[in-house]
Amino acid sequence: MHHVKVSKSPLPNFFIKFKTGLCAFIILITASRLTAQQDISAQEALAEKIYLQTDRKAYTPGETIWFKAIVAQAKDNMLSGLSGVLHVELIDPFETLVGEKMIKLNNGIGSNFFTIADFYAPGTYQLRAYTRWDQNFDADFIFKTYLNIAEAKSQELVVEKMEVEGKDAIRFIFKPELIDSTAGNKFDLELAYGDQVKKRLIRKNGAGYFVLQENFAEDTDWVHFKILTESGKQYSESIPLSKPGIDIQFLPEGGSLLGGINNLIGFKAIDETGKGVAVSGTIYDDQGTQVTSFKSNELGMGRVYLFPNASTTYRVELTEANKDTEFTYSFPNVVETGSKISVNPVGSNLAIQVHSTQFVNDSVYVAVSRRGLALGEVGRKLESGKQSLMFSKESLPAGILVFTLKDQNKNPLAERLYFNHLETEALELDIELTKPSFKTEEEVNLTLSVTGLTRDASASVVAVPKELSNEHSIWTYFMLTSELRGEIEKPSFYFDGTDLVHEADLDNLLLTQGWRGYTFNSSPDQQEMPFLPEFTLGIQGEIAALFDKDKMKEDVDVSLMVFGEEQQFYDQKTDSLGRFNFLLPPMEGRRVRAVLQTKNDAGKNRNYTLSLDEPTKPKVQYDRTRAYFKQKDLQPEVFQKVKNEETPDSFFDYDPEVNQLDEVLISDYELTPQRQKVMDTYGKPDVVIDGRKIETKANEYSNGLYGVLRQSFGDKISFQLYQDSTGVRYQKAMVTGGMETLVLVDGIPVLADAYQFLPNLPPSEVKSVEILDGTTQNFMPLYRRVYPFRDMSSTPTQGSILAIYTYSGNGFYTATKSKGILKTSIPLFAPTKAFYIPKYESGETSLGSGDNAVTLYWDPNISLQNGEPVNVKYPNNTIPGIKTVLVEVISPDGKIGYKTVDYEVRE
Repeated sequence: MHHVKVSKSPLPNFFIKFKTGLCAFIILITASRLTAQQDISAQEALAEKIYLQTDRKAYTPGETIWFKAIVAQAKDNMLSGLSGVLHVELIDPFETLVGEKMIKLNNGIGSNFFTIADFYAPGTYQLRAYTRWDQNFDADFIFKTYLNIAEAKSQELVVEKMEVEGKDAIRFIFKPELIDSTAGNKFDLELAYGDQVKKRLIRKNGAGYFVLQENFAEDTDWVHFKILTESGKQYSESIPLSKPGIDIQFLPEGGSLLGGINNLIGFKAIDETGKGVAVSGTIYDDQGTQVTSFKSNELGMGRVYLFPNASTTYRVELTEANKDTEFTYSFPNVVETGSKISVNPVGSNLAIQVHSTQFVNDSVYVAVSRRGLALGEVGRKLESGKQSLMFSKESLPAGILVFTLKDQNKNPLAERLYFNHLETEALELDIELTKPSFKTEEEVNLTLSVTGLTRDASASVVAVPKELSNEHSIWTYFMLTSELRGEIEKPSFYFDGTDLVHEADLDNLLLTQGWRGYTFNSSPDQQEMPFLPEFTLGIQGEIAALFDKDKMKEDVDVSLMVFGEEQQFYDQKTDSLGRFNFLLPPMEGRRVRAVLQTKNDAGKNRNYTLSLDEPTKPKVQYDRTRAYFKQKDLQPEVFQKVKNEETPDSFFDYDPEVNQLDEVLISDYELTPQRQKVMDTYGKPDVVIDGRKIETKANEYSNGLYGVLRQSFGDKISFQLYQDSTGVRYQKAMVTGGMETLVLVDGIPVLADAYQFLPNLPPSEVKSVEILDGTTQNFMPLYRRVYPFRDMSSTPTQGSILAIYTYSGNGFYTATKSKGILKTSIPLFAPTKAFYIPKYESGETSLGSGDNAVTLYWDPNISLQNGEPVNVKYPNNTIPGIKTVLVEVISPDGKIGYKTVDYEVRE
């Protein structure tokens, strides 16, 4: 057997060249011929990793979600200076955006918060973050985590599932009065299952109960409900429908199960909710002979060795502990010819074994890469289909390494992931408490320090009840979960701080969720990069000539006036495509008003239309398995728990006919994508006015769309005269009845600044005008988007929507013809605020109100230097129990530090 050892010591003749970023270092190797490779082996090496640390994992309405953002280079975890803007969004279980912020990044670091409004329905919310640049890399580099929002008060069951005897249907009983004491005789219901979202109007039946009976496909494993009462109160709950089951996957190391040789097979067992479940069982051949047995860890993962025969099939049986549960499994087919690569730790080295039944004495290559950067490759000749290599662990970088076996033509044959743990990769953190326990309201004093730093590092400190601390950390994210697709269940299981404590279990994870889900797998230059980095605030768009498509659009003067605390003026000329791009200094707030204008040398408006780029948002991808909850499951010990109640027999007095929605029936009504979007987001229209009818009503006395609607459809829509902050007077549409009315054009919200242009919308451009009257869905977030400068506390819970559809189908600005001027508003960086810590006063028995009612302390912006300790002080609140202090650190060169310490608080 030939061994190849990678060493730090200089050795003659042969070398592998390892490169990271702009820095190169040389690893020497003996007895092997090496081939130079390009630096980037995967396109994703150019991406940015994004990590959000939240103060905890569960909240109640009225509380604050505090978060710190870290953006680093994907290839080496060094803090990124590429993006200056981070988009952070909060999404409810029905994939509705309920909060969004733009965060200013300073060398990859930022922080902010979300206030949980009282109207947020209880449920599991997704918190996601992305840069514009990372939209070039699909969804792999969009950060997502899930947070629970629960009611703080005790609550009975609002939704209860009941089987219907002798039928495939399932009956659900609702108690809307538990979330809204004013609930009347009906409420709106959304239910989602599979890929469907349906809407129902639920009315009280003859026995005085709210009941829904629904048929579901056999493979439906969950249903998610959203209740909306007439006064605007919301409630969400997910209920599993599938029977308890176990699915086991068997995955051979390297990809193929080769007949005639010993194979390592990883396996993973999950339950009906997608969570790992502990199993044990036996593998039999087709003659019923026991081949081997297996047993998983608590997360459902393990490994088994098998010497298969290509002509034999295999079956699996679970042991008695799992036999009461239905289970399925997929066992890989045995192949007669193929190749595999194995990686095994041997002391301080890694042993790489190659075994091939398709190549006997051919040359093969073993390539090594990490995070999309090629580290090098070793070329060797097989001997009777076998070959071995030996690498020193210390000669390779830390983290997930990819070993790829290639044939002599450099075509990949097999791949294996391995986690190379090096203690030198982590920063050495120390947290010292003055004592192990404290009294309620007593001040905590701790000191933290880090060794091994050459530059200042960014640290965060949070103190929370132990049961509310997050299961993920900065270490598990940057070193593990950010590089694998899919959910990594309990990533903290594998590490104690930054120390690897379950090495074999982590290797099993990489066997089962490894190279098939590795995020760095696109060939260099494989995809286009249409999204440019976003350095700061800005406004982009283009101009177009109204009457002459060939009219020159290059070098047209465009001016921008921004009306913030001080008026700011900017000028630039358009490029060859008629585009402009204004970059602005950092400003905080919600939005700022602005005016764009085209002009000639004499300062007069030129006859161009101005249009702004619509910001592109990634498609929401909400993991439905994370939505499984009942209200009681969301409430940790610091919150009150849900009370169960027996369901009376009279719930079975049910008339299914009362649950049918009243349909809007219009002849020749075309369900366009724009109409479908509006229906899905806000609901069905109550009134539809056909555009052909509008056009025939237009005359010399009714200029513009609003003139026609006022003259001929005044029973449906009225108009009031308003004046904006710049003194411009305009007409505002009001659906008859006096409710607040917002306007959509082709499904796109029209911001308040542009309402002055709506009256002159040409009737000939209008396909239809539709009214959503009264209990529209998602009205509050729409209102906040249309009126970004208004006080959020005064946001109405309900209102009407005027939905205008044009023949162009592309929104308001393509249907209007303004002359060289456009009023708009520009989103700004979200304002920051400091975590409030109550002050002690002599003789006080209570801390008073403050942010630390649950989270005791939060500081995301602590600067650490080598050898210089930092002192942190904060008071405990009045709640006894075990508290956890978490410290997360990242240095500019990508070194990670993470440590926790617990202490007790007593009465």
